[in-house]
Amino acid sequence: MSYLIRASVLLGTVLGLAHATHAQQVTVDSIKLARLGGLYLPASHRALMFSLQPETGNTTRLRHYVFDASLRRRARQDVYLPGRVTMVNAATSRHHLLYQFRRRGTDSLLTLVVDTTGRVVHKQAERQRGLPWQELRGALAPLSAGFLTEEPSRRHDKTMVRYLTPDLKQQWEHRFTSTQGKVAIEQAVLDSTHLWLVVSTNAQSRRATAKAYCLELATGRVLCRMPLDYNNERRVPGVGAMGPGHSLLLAGYTFAGNRPSRTSTGQLFYTRINPDSTRQFDRRIALSQEARLLSAQGRKVFWEALQPDAAGNVRLVGETYTSTSFGGHMAIAMVTAFATLGIAYLNTTTLRPRDVVTLKMMADGQVAEVRSLPLPEAGSYTVGGYLQARRMAEAAARAGVFRLRGFTPDSNRIVLRSARRVLTYDLRTGQPVTVREVPANGYFDVWFAEQNQMLLYHEQRMPQRVTLQQAAY
Repeated sequence: MSYLIRASVLLGTVLGLAHATHAQQVTVDSIKLARLGGLYLPASHRALMFSLQPETGNTTRLRHYVFDASLRRRARQDVYLPGRVTMVNAATSRHHLLYQFRRRGTDSLLTLVVDTTGRVVHKQAERQRGLPWQELRGALAPLSAGFLTEEPSRRHDKTMVRYLTPDLKQQWEHRFTSTQGKVAIEQAVLDSTHLWLVVSTNAQSRRATAKAYCLELATGRVLCRMPLDYNNERRVPGVGAMGPGHSLLLAGYTFAGNRPSRTSTGQLFYTRINPDSTRQFDRRIALSQEARLLSAQGRKVFWEALQPDAAGNVRLVGETYTSTSFGGHMAIAMVTAFATLGIAYLNTTTLRPRDVVTLKMMADGQVAEVRSLPLPEAGSYTVGGYLQARRMAEAAARAGVFRLRGFTPDSNRIVLRSARRVLTYDLRTGQPVTVREVPANGYFDVWFAEQNQMLLYHEQRMPQRVTLQQAAY
């Protein structure tokens, strides 16, 4: 994936809140769903919801609702912004949120910093410096005092990563460039003192190469530059996490030679890289040889989350899927063209999630346990034209088609949202437990999982209504 943010349990959601019907449920009626959004601050257990609404006099109202862990409303704040604005970026730190707005028809960029009460504590207006506004991206940094943002160039051959304090002072910046093709930040993994960036050059091509950078978060000083390729194998990063001693734990796909296969997602690699530029270990795991993964034979795997547990082990979770092959795509195209006398045809690529796969790795990287959960309650994802399988999986993940919604805080269970239910899956026993059935109308999903409870939301279009609900598990 070529976006900076990848949160383990926080989802990009569309929800809003108005009045609490009781401590475990909040509903708002008569809303415009496309103008609503929300973020969660785990350090302070606060949910901050916002709505953008055009007002008379050529202004836009930004309204914040702040709720505590019991869904009791703590504050409501209104901020009036000049002109008609669109939100283009959001980022979080330990106790603040950053919003960036673009005024329509101009290159003006307005940045607001909001505290946990929804109050604006800093505001800054600036010209956009020629950046493509729709490409500004933020990162969730709940352990950090500042904000991490990424700003790509128009041609995507350069990108700038900046670290800002809550009063919008720039602590440092780093520019990454690609002499050929695009550059992409594949992973951003950080704690309160260190930041790992996994950067691909010539991104989106079969010749893409990736390198891991470790930075001192406060100063931006580069501590490590480490190519991912190892033992003459091309490594494609998948998911990462912070490990012991500020090390980078990284899993992904490995291919013999210097080009990934067009038809296979490759085998699994798992490595630990230290800030002193040493590899603690590097494992190549041939999943096709694991008898316990027979249900995954003939299917591809999309790795979604890597989570260390309290005992020093690591849980890796992915989902198998099937996707229309290039040959199948062309065959359908030829049949369709023949049926329409060659005048026109519409052809698509379709992805379908299948099983959920979990691995437990020990501190030395050895695989200790493999589980597969057959979970047929899945939808599908379709795009026009042909898209290679791994790219198709990345697009489906951004669209929320895969079912993983994160780990519970104790790392022993994962939260899944299937077509029919929200459930937890115990990684120790392999037992699924249904938390809530999915309503027949509207859109229903998981927003955040905390100790023994999770936040669920339900969008209903007719009439327009959003409900946020607390559920025990």
